[in-house]
Order: sequence, then structure tokens, then C-alpha cells
Amino acid sequence: MDNNIKILLNKINIDEASYQYFNDAIMKKIKVNSKNNSWNILIDKDNLLPVEVLEELESKKMLLDETASKIEFVFNIKNQDINTYLSYYKFLLKNLKEELKVLEIYEDSMKVEDGFLILVATNEVEKSRLEKALPKITNFYKRLNYNFNIDIVMRHEENILEEIQKDLNNIEMPKHESTPKKEEQPPQEKKQYRREAKDPNSVIGRGIKEDPIKIKTLIGEDNNVVVEAKVFGTDYFESSKTDFKIITLKITDFSDSIYCKVFVRDDEEYKRLCKELKSGNWYKIRGYTKNDQFAKELVLNARDIIKIDKKEETVKDTAEEKRVELHCHTKMSQMDGVIDEVDLVKQAMKFGMNAVAITDHNGVQGFPHVFNFVTDHNKHLQEGEEPFKAIYGCELLMIDDNVDIVTRPNSDIMLDQTYVVFDFETTGFNAGGFDSIIEIGAVKIKDGMIIEKYDELINPGRPLPQKIIDVTNITDAMLEGKDNEENAVRRFIEWFGDCPMVAHNAKFDVSFLEMAYKKYNFGTFKNPVIDTLELSRTLDNTYARHSLSALVKRYDVPWDENAHHRGDYDAEGTALVFYKMLKKLSNRNIDKMSDLEKLVSKEDIHKYGSSHHINILVKNKTGLKNLFKIVSLANTTYLYKTPRILRSVVESLREGLLIGSGCYESEVFRMAKSKSDDELSNIIRFYDYVEVQPMECYDHLIQTGDFSTKVELAANIEKVVRVTEEAGKIIIATGDVHHLRRDDKIYREIIVNQKVPGGGRHPLARNGIKEIPYNHFRTTNEMLEDFKFLGEDKAYEIVVKNTKKIADMCDIVEVIIDTGGIPFSPRVKSDDGKSYLDCPVVVTDLVYTKAKDWYGEPLPYMIEERIATELYGDIVFKIIKERHEDIASKEEEYNRVIHKELHDEILKGSENIKSIVTEYVKNNDEENLDEKALEKKVKKTLGGVIGGGFDPIYLIAQRLVKHSNDEGYLVGSRGSVGSSFVATMMGITEVNPLAAHYRCEKCKLSIFDDENGNALGATYSSGFDLPDKECPNCHIPMLKDGQDMPFATFLGFNADKVPDIDLNFSDLNQASAHAYTKVLFGEDNVYRAGTIGTVADKTAFGFVKGYCEDKGLGDMRTAEVERLAIGCTGVKRTTGQHPGGIVVVPDYMEVSDFTPFQFPAEDPTAEWRTTHFDYHSIDQCLLKLDILGHSDPTQLRLIQLQSGTDILKVPLDDKETMSIFTSTEALGVTKEQIMCNTGTLGIPEFGTPFTIKLVEDTKPTSFAELIKISGLSHGTDVWLGNAQELIANNIVPFKDTIGCRDDIMVYLMYNGVKPIKAFKIMEFVRKGKASKDPETWKEHVKTMQEANIPDWFIGSCQKIKYMFPKAHAAAYVISAFRIAWYKVHMPVYFYSSWYTSKATDVDVENMIKGYNSIKARLEDIQAKGYEATNKENGQAESLKVALEATARGIKFLNVDLYESEATVWKAKNETEIYPPFNAIDGLGDTVAKNIVAEREKGKFISIEDVQKRAKVSQTLIDKMKDMGILEGMPDSNQLSLF
Repeated sequence: MDNNIKILLNKINIDEASYQYFNDAIMKKIKVNSKNNSWNILIDKDNLLPVEVLEELESKKMLLDETASKIEFVFNIKNQDINTYLSYYKFLLKNLKEELKVLEIYEDSMKVEDGFLILVATNEVEKSRLEKALPKITNFYKRLNYNFNIDIVMRHEENILEEIQKDLNNIEMPKHESTPKKEEQPPQEKKQYRREAKDPNSVIGRGIKEDPIKIKTLIGEDNNVVVEAKVFGTDYFESSKTDFKIITLKITDFSDSIYCKVFVRDDEEYKRLCKELKSGNWYKIRGYTKNDQFAKELVLNARDIIKIDKKEETVKDTAEEKRVELHCHTKMSQMDGVIDEVDLVKQAMKFGMNAVAITDHNGVQGFPHVFNFVTDHNKHLQEGEEPFKAIYGCELLMIDDNVDIVTRPNSDIMLDQTYVVFDFETTGFNAGGFDSIIEIGAVKIKDGMIIEKYDELINPGRPLPQKIIDVTNITDAMLEGKDNEENAVRRFIEWFGDCPMVAHNAKFDVSFLEMAYKKYNFGTFKNPVIDTLELSRTLDNTYARHSLSALVKRYDVPWDENAHHRGDYDAEGTALVFYKMLKKLSNRNIDKMSDLEKLVSKEDIHKYGSSHHINILVKNKTGLKNLFKIVSLANTTYLYKTPRILRSVVESLREGLLIGSGCYESEVFRMAKSKSDDELSNIIRFYDYVEVQPMECYDHLIQTGDFSTKVELAANIEKVVRVTEEAGKIIIATGDVHHLRRDDKIYREIIVNQKVPGGGRHPLARNGIKEIPYNHFRTTNEMLEDFKFLGEDKAYEIVVKNTKKIADMCDIVEVIIDTGGIPFSPRVKSDDGKSYLDCPVVVTDLVYTKAKDWYGEPLPYMIEERIATELYGDIVFKIIKERHEDIASKEEEYNRVIHKELHDEILKGSENIKSIVTEYVKNNDEENLDEKALEKKVKKTLGGVIGGGFDPIYLIAQRLVKHSNDEGYLVGSRGSVGSSFVATMMGITEVNPLAAHYRCEKCKLSIFDDENGNALGATYSSGFDLPDKECPNCHIPMLKDGQDMPFATFLGFNADKVPDIDLNFSDLNQASAHAYTKVLFGEDNVYRAGTIGTVADKTAFGFVKGYCEDKGLGDMRTAEVERLAIGCTGVKRTTGQHPGGIVVVPDYMEVSDFTPFQFPAEDPTAEWRTTHFDYHSIDQCLLKLDILGHSDPTQLRLIQLQSGTDILKVPLDDKETMSIFTSTEALGVTKEQIMCNTGTLGIPEFGTPFTIKLVEDTKPTSFAELIKISGLSHGTDVWLGNAQELIANNIVPFKDTIGCRDDIMVYLMYNGVKPIKAFKIMEFVRKGKASKDPETWKEHVKTMQEANIPDWFIGSCQKIKYMFPKAHAAAYVISAFRIAWYKVHMPVYFYSSWYTSKATDVDVENMIKGYNSIKARLEDIQAKGYEATNKENGQAESLKVALEATARGIKFLNVDLYESEATVWKAKNETEIYPPFNAIDGLGDTVAKNIVAEREKGKFISIEDVQKRAKVSQTLIDKMKDMGILEGMPDSNQLSLF
């Protein structure tokens, strides 16, 4: 190895096991930049480093010089390997959080294509963020000698389909299906594939008599193959160019898997086969194998297929009395368990067990699914059937509240004492079992000098295990004739006397010494003991490694690694390290042993204390809440590398809980090896029960040498059982279940072979473990068999009797509170932050105040009715109308009286309304209701916002919107909240859901009917389309409003829909809105909505491929990889948070009543804590606020700031603005000039290629049509293949097509369908259920047919998969129309704001050159077609907008050193725009902000001054020079006299 390389590796403490990868490395040069103290280390190397070695190198490089600003390795690699380069990406990803935000999305973004690295984005947001990260990515790979461009490629589904179609020519077609169809052949003879079946179960072809062969034997092409296999997946392909179709069956017989292709031409045959060939079925298949050019591997092409009834082997629990499994890990045990939590419960039920415990690692995220499943199961039991019990628990890492640096400290000055530093070599690790000492090595050290040495070999009286010989180099021959352990230890005790003792990992050595004292009656070992391992972990806590090998390097102690693991040599090395540690301690004023506890504060004790696995089971509701608190603390307060919890915290919260000892990493199991019975008994007393597992579950401990033989292991288990019983505790046998069936172990092997995100490798992935243990869900008989070595009676006791005893201690617990679907309403604080608002009163006041301001007093009758209905349902108006039935014939008086009374009663408050309704229910109900039943009936009778208890939700939304408005930002509403007039009056939404109408701002007159008394809404579905009208009273123009949306769209007809108020905040103001929730509710009452990231299909596929490579399994067929991947999908990888979801816990409850909490992705630096449960699990219990970020409010804010105009004054009926949706005339350009047929480029909702085409096709001329277009563009299967075809075929005009979900309900109601039925059909259709639930759909079709609804309407509904609410579309279009108005009337502010808020890639150099240069560059990119890079495609989008702007006379100026902003495009005047600094290619936001900050401090005197003060790289300086930005400035600060 190159000497310089070796010095470098030593300096940064690289693991010596990694040295082998540097044997081909030569250090060429180290370049140090004295100006900024940055280092470049140039290394020549033959081969790339493994990713884990590179990761270690990068993580430790700053150890070379901690004062350096940057240290980078630059490699010149001789043998480049693209797959190794690809493997580096996941390491690199960790450093891209700032640019990519949510890293999990980008884990599979880098691919290898045609031998080059590319980055794949699936949408514009991903693309934008990848582009921000690209400079870092490129720099990283260039330093590793990868000198090719890394392109960013957009991959939509359409691209993938095109790739498939390109490869169609390579597909081998079966000969018997290649016969061309004869033209004269009648249609009924087309079914050429269904030969006369000799077998009634034939799906294709004839019967099959041959015996099947195993799939694993298929290794080459064969013309006649028969297999029996199960289908585990299907793919379908239909050619768009020809009539042939392919069904690909993924089949397995569990010896191997293979793709089986079925080729079809006939449409009816294809449909039949798609129905009959299903996943989960077994088939006998005859065909031929072929090396398929498309799959690029051997494929089975089917000729004949017969469905067979094959019973898969199932495991049954035949024991008369069943056990209970109390230790199970599901897929929610991060990168460990591979059982779906519900499948676990189902298996327990199949076994006949009456309970099972779920005990995932560090969390309880499997609880909700288990609770919901078990609760539903128990609801459907027959009378007398025993309910199934889910026992809820968690396995956690418990930390002792003390650090064992020193035991029995004395009070002397440490540097003044003589120490005995010792090290034992032993026959194994089990001091309390069969193992003994084979070498004592020790030294006495005083004042840093070795003053005496001791070394003695000991004959153990039995042959040494080979592992011990390999590690210590001590052989049996060396021990022949040596004294026994008793005599040797006696001599050693006499030698060390009362000196304080020191050892590295002293617990191990002291356990053997103490056991010798006990075995040979030497008394009690009382000497002080200092452990250098624990001392290093606390004294040098910034280092990762604390092995003796690491310490001698760190403290510069001479060391020969080959002599390591001999007692005398290790003792001497430890002694010299220890003395240097004492000097370091003295420098910190730690002079006495008793002072060592000062090294660790109480706040940090969880980082250093001894760790043990524990299992916690919930006994009752109190215990559940305490478990939630423990899990929360473990994942936040005590999070250190992994979640952990202090023993003292467990003790303080153990009410309602059972504390068990856990698995092989439990304190009890490990200490049994080294502790006496009495000591072990003391340890056991902390626990309520102790676990042991079958010996097979501990098999890996024999592989690692923790136990030398199965006999030794069995003895340890026997000891744990015996001592637990003697201690009076319950001993149980558990399976430590991690996979469901025995054969499922392969899935866990694949999972544990991967790195845990943020947590390193799984403990079972250590090199010494060749095979992981079997941890399947064992039957009672299996467990009894596993423990028969204890005797049948004892096996029965711990397997069956005691597990049932523990289960009986646990109640059936409610995990998710049943709220009937209505979340707990939080109380809303008033502005003083102390008192609480009376929500019904405040909501009522806000609504009526605004309503009177808009519509005058008294309010129009229809508005009084609408408000009353929205606040309390229709019951109040019904009661009042019934009160005055006697004057109903006097229509005018009747209306006046009932509406005034309605108004007055509501203003009296919610208690008054409740009293009225209670009295009404009491008087009109035939049953004699008791108080509870009456209250329930009243609650059901009341509806609306206040009646349904939703007034706090409304008020919260109002406060959030007002907060953002007060900070100068508009807030756009999402979803159907715009259907609520109450929301409009409260300022939550701009959308007015009333029918089209006029209103006068001055006299408050409102007009809803035309001169003939016809409702304006019957002609105009949007009030913005009404013709202009003067107020007949004031003779001023009237305002036009109303989008005609029924309230039921939002809240249902009986408040049976929980309102979901989603709001679009400016992305510049989103964080402020989030923070404001902490003001409204308190920090401990708001949490980000948590999410759980699991292993996805593609990731699992990669895991399997990686596993095969690591294990040397060769090329596995893709179908088998897919089969194994299925078993790995869904395993928890990490956690995250909803981008805008805030969950609110009411302050009269605690978060632990609902869920634990945690940091997202176990990141203790995260600003927010999240719900531990996936927020969907608790959305019926807790209110979730959707505070989302959006660019439209940002663009409007920028326009307002730069233009100085009020964006709310934009007329939403402006004819010129409306004209750009059909023409470019209002822009003053032709469509040829701007290369676009509409004027909507850059307009939200209408400016993408898809929506521009949609606008072209529909030619909208009204606001209502714009809303419909928005609905069509956001829906799934609403436009394409649906409305588009209806219009094209002249079946229905555009204005009548279904665009938004409200269109369905309104149309049905207008045509006589009862409102509640119309609502249910709308809800059914909008969720795409017509194809998922055909039986219910048939009922809805019947309802519509009875109302004479036309077939086109029913057919259109049936195709829909998802629909946009009209209120959402209206809110978006209002915002878009405002932006469009500025494009028409004040274009400079439109373009400057668009480039600031919307543009992802800009080509500023061509933009500043003007129209011709922009057009030439745009045409150049378009000519490249699919070969254009992702960046070029992004530039093309912004160049189109620039082309339009320059065609309209807008000029893009050059970036100006003193006028340009950092990140904002600034309008200089009405025709000129300054680009910002970050528009310069490669210049990021940080440097841009530096330039602006520095120029504000004072003018730049030279180019050198710019570069130094603003920290601008030379490359960027050169770029700025080329662009002329620095023109006229001197190069340097030096003055010249000449």
C-alpha cells in the first residue's frame, strides 16, 4: 500500500478491514487553497471503492484538518464500473435534503441507461428539485472520475408505452396463432383459440395428460413443456397498431418462477381470458419455452391451459389446548418483520388461538389495522362465541440510568494510584456456564510506566473451540501441562491485591473473575474497576469506534494488530491508553474516580447507559396511554441513533402494563451467561414475566460464538427458566415471530440484508452469521416439541399455561376511539391566548355581519333560509313554519313572520336552537324517550355547521385565512368548502355558492330573478357571466356573483359528511400559517400528520437483485425476483409527514389518548413532531387542517407588490381577458408569432399543452365554461374518452357535459331525482365506484332510468374514476382569471411574477437577446424531440412565455449588478424586466443573496471584490463576464498609478 495513503487512512481512523480496498491507490498530490483553506486530495486508483468504504471515507475526511473549510477527494479511476457508480447514489442522496426535501421520493431516481447514468423524474416538481440538486450530483461524480453529463429525463406512462411498442417487433408469436384471418370468414368463426375441450376445466386448448415438471428444470428452449403453477401476477398489453394482445402470467410452483405468455387477437377471447386467468389460481400449462427478445430471458408460451384445484399445504395447530403467542413483529418493525399485521391475526385465528400479541420494534404503527380488523371480527360473532383478543405491545431498547465507567470507586487522586490493567482470554463468552479462563495477562502501571507484568496460560481441561484458537492463536498444545483455573486465579488475586483494576470491556473480564471467586470460594471481589470501553464512549463521544484497536490509534500507542487478542499484549496496550486518558481527564479537572460520573449528564445518560431489549404488553386502557407516552419519549426525547427509553421512565409509567424481558438481546438472557443465580434473580425482579424462545431462534448465537454448542445454549435456557421460577416470576415461551410461515424466512433474509435508513445494518447481517434463525409463527405442538428438553410438564407450563395466564391479564382495549366519524373539536383560543372563544356565537356573528354588509337588512328570504340550513340543518325552519301554519294562506305575511322569527331564533344562540329542537322532538316522537335517547335523537335531527359541531373547524379556518390575509397574502380554497355560503361569509373562501345574482354595494339590493321572474341561475351557472346591470335605486353598476352550488356537496344532507377545509396558502407564507397553529392551540396540541414509508414494488425488486448478488446466487429469473419481492413489499422503511397536514389535539385531552408522536424519519432536528400513527388511522378522531403551499397566491402577491394595485379589484367579467381563451388578439400578437393558438400560455389551469388543447377544443366564452374546463382537466376519465367523445360525436354540447361532481347532483335534482339520492349517486361516481361496485351501480342506474335520465349521462358517469368539486374549480379559476387580467392589461407584472413563481428553467442569455434569439433556441430544442434533455424541455416552457412577452414588446434586460434582485424578476418599467442573479445558469440562491447583501453594504470596487465578498466561484465570474454583467469593472482591488 502507498505509504501516503496509509498515513491518510490512519489519520482519519478508517476501519482497518477497509484497507484492502486501497492497495491499488496512489496519492498524487494534495492541493490546499490558502485563501479559503480548502483541500483537494488527488488519488490514482485502479478500481472504484465499495459504497460503504466511500461513505466511511467521506464521513471522516474532516478529521484531516477540522479547521478546513472543505476537503474533497478527487479520484482518477482506471477501471470504471457503471453499477458501482449507481450504488453511490443512495449515499449521495443523504446530502441532498436541502434541494430535494423528501428524500424517499428520489431513492430510485438514478438509473443506468445505455451505459450512462441518468436521473428520472415523474413530474415537474421532481424535475425541478432534481435540477436544483444536479450541480452537487455532477460535482460528486466528477470527483470520482465520471466525466459524462447526467441528464434528467421525464418519464410519464406514455413514454413507457412507447418503449414497449418499439420492442413489439422482437416478440416471438406462437405459430398456431400466426395464421392470417381470411376476409371471407364470417365473424362468428373468429374464435380460433378455444379448441374443443377434453377437460371441463380447460381455459385454452385441449386437455393435458402429461405429468408436469418443475419450473426450476426449465433451462433452455423446448417445444413441449408441461408445468403446474400458481399465478401470482398478471400483466396485459394491447397493441395500438395491430390487433394482437398479450396476457403475461407470472407463475410459480415454488421451485422457481417464470413468465408465461398468452397471445390473443380476438377481442372477445381476450376479455374472456382476462376474466378466467386470475392471480391466486393454479393451472396446468402446456406450451413451449423460448428466449424472449422482449423479456430478454426464457419465457413459457402457452398452448393449453387447464384450471386445477390444487390445495396448498397449510399448517394446522392440532393441539387440544392452544397456546398464545406473545411476541410478534409485523411489517411495522422497521426493516425487520415481514408479516402483514392483519395476516398475523388471521393466522392466529386459523390456529384456533384466542389471542395474539403484536410487539413491533420501537413503535405501535400496526395497532390501528389490527384493532379495526379484530373489532369488526368480534362484532359478527354468534351468540356464545368467544371474542378474539388482540394484545397490544412493543419491543423497545431500554437503557440503564447509569453508566458503568467505574464500579466501587475510591476517593484517591487517579493519577497518583497504581493500577492493575488486565485481560482474560477464555474458552467462550459464557462465564456462568461451561466457559473458563485460559490466559491471564496483566500489567501494573504507575505514573505512565509499566512497573510489573503478569502472564499465565491455564489448562481448561477440555479442547479449545476452533473459533477461540483462530482469534487468540492459543492452541491446545500450548496449554498442555499448564495449571488449572483455580490455582491460576488464586495466584493472580495474590498478585493484584487491593489495587484498582482496569480492563477494556470490563464487564466481560470481571464476570469471569467474579465467577471464579464464587466457584472456588475465594470470597468477594471488592476492588474498584474502571472500564476503558465505557470511559472512551463518554470521554471521546464524538468518535464512532471505541474498540481497543481504535483507541491505540487515537492515543498514539504503538500497536501490532497481529499480536492483538493475547492477554498480556492487550493488557499492556490498554494500560498505556488508560494513562493517557487519565491525563486527559485531569485536564478537564476530573481527578478522582468518584468524579467520573460527571462525564455524563442526566440529559445524556440515554446515550451511554447499558441497553437491553424489553417487551411491553398493555393490560388496560391506562396501560395503552402509558405505552403511547413511552413510545413518544423513545422516539423524541430519548432518540439517539435509534429510539430508546430509560429504565426509570419505564418504571414511572408501568401502571397498566406488563414488562417482559424480550428476545436474545434481553438483559435476563444475556446476564444468565455470566451472573450467579442470586445476581440473575435480582435482575429478574424488575420484570413481570420473562421470555425464552426455541433453541432454533438462538441459532445465530452459536454461529457468532456467543455459545459454543447447543448443549451450552440449552443450559442457559434452563437456567433462565429455573431462576425465574425461583424469583416468583412468570416464565413464558415465545416465538419472537418475524415471518408467518417457515418458508417465508427468505423474505426476512432479503430485508435484513439491506441497510436500515439512518440505522446502519441489521444485527443479523453481521459477517459471522451465515444463516439467520427461523422465527416463524409456530403452532402449539411445534413449541411443545421445541421445549421438550425441559420435560413435557415444564414445556406445557411455559408454552401453554403461562402464555394464557399473561393473555388473561390483558383486557380487550379500544385503540382507536369510536367517535362515530366526527373528530373531537378543539377549543379555539381568543386573541389574548388565555380565554376561549364561544365558537357558535363567533361564527353566527361573523356570518350575519358579512351577510348584512353584502345583502342588507332584513336579509333576503332565500339567504335567511340558506344561513339557517347551513348552520343547523333544515329542522329549525321546519319548526318555525309549523308554528305559523295558521297564516300560511297569507303568503306575504307568512313569509315575513317566519323569516323574521327564523332570524331572531338563530341569533339567540345554539343553546336556544337546541332547546327548540329538543322540545320539538319530545312532542313529536311516539316513543317515550329517556334522557340519553332523547339527546341522541336531537343530535341526529340537528344538522349543519353548528348543529353538527363543526363550528370550531370553520372558525379555525377563518382565523388561519385572516392571519395570512393580514400578512398580505391571499388564500385559495380547495375542495368543496366553496359550496358553503357560511364559509363565504366568514371569509374562508371567495367562492359564493348562491345562484347567479346581482348586488349593489351601496344600497345592498340583491336581484336573483330577471324581469320576467325567472331565476337568473337557470340561464347563468356563474354570476360572473351576467350582463352588466345598473342598480335601479343608486344607478351605479351592480356587482355580479354566485356560482350556484348546493351546500350538501360539502356537508351532506344531515351533516353526515365531516367538513374537510383545505386551503392553498402562498408557498412563501405556508410556514407562517403552520406556526400560527401553535399560537392557536399550543405547541403540545398540534402535530404534523404522520406518514409511514414502506418498501415499494420497485425497491423490493432491487432488494432481491442485491440479495442474489451478495449471496452469489447468479441470475435469477425476473419472475422469481418479482415473486420474492412481493414478500418484501410493505415493510416499514421510514416515516414522514404530510406536506400540509396539521393534526389538532383538543386541549381537554392528551395526544396519548389517540397516538404516540415522533420525529419524521427519526430526525431529531426536525422542526415539527408528527403523529406516530399514519394520520389516516386517526382522521375520524382528530381534526386535520390541510394548510398547503401553492404558487398562485405567491404570483398574485408578487404582482400586487410590484404593481401597487389591489388584485381583489380585478373585474372577473372582463371581456378582453375572456377573449384570450379563444384568440390572441387581446395580446396584440398573432398565434403564429407566439407559436400558440390561444393566449393562455402561463395562465394557471389553462397554460399547459394538455389544457391549451382542451381550451382549443372547447372554445370557452364564459366563466362557467372555464370552471367546467378546470373540472375536466383535474378529473380522471372525465374528459379523455368521455366528454371529449360526446362533444366530437355531437351527442351533447360542451356546456351540458359533466365537468365537476356538482354537475351530477344538480342535473339529477333538476330532473326529478330526490336530493338525497342525487347526492349519493354523485358521491358514488366521484370516487370511481361504478367499476368497483357493479351491484350498487345497477341500483343507481335503475334510479336514474326511472327519472328518464339520458343514456349518455349514465354512460358518462360510469366511466368516471375521479372528479373535481365545482367549488375547487371555481376557486382555481378565480385566481387564474385575475392572473390572466394582468397578462392582458399590465403584462410586465404578469411576466415578471410568472418567472419568479413558476419558471423552473430559464435560458436568460437568449432571453436578453430578444425575440429572434428566443425563437431560434426554442425551435432548436423542439427539433431535438425526445433527445432534448430534461433541462432543455424546462427551458422550452419558459422560452415560449418569453417569446410571447417579447412579441408583445416586453424587453428582458441583462442582469444588473446593482438593480437585479437575488431571486425575484423585477419590472423596471411597463416594458422592461430585470432578471435576478439566480437566473444565471449555475448561480444558486445562496450566492445570489450574498451578492445583494454585499452590495447593500457598499459598492463593489472590482471583479475581485465581487468574487471575495459575495463568495462567487471563478466559473460564475467568467460566466458573468461573458454576459457583460461586470463590464467596465477592474479585475483587482490594486490601484495603478499609471
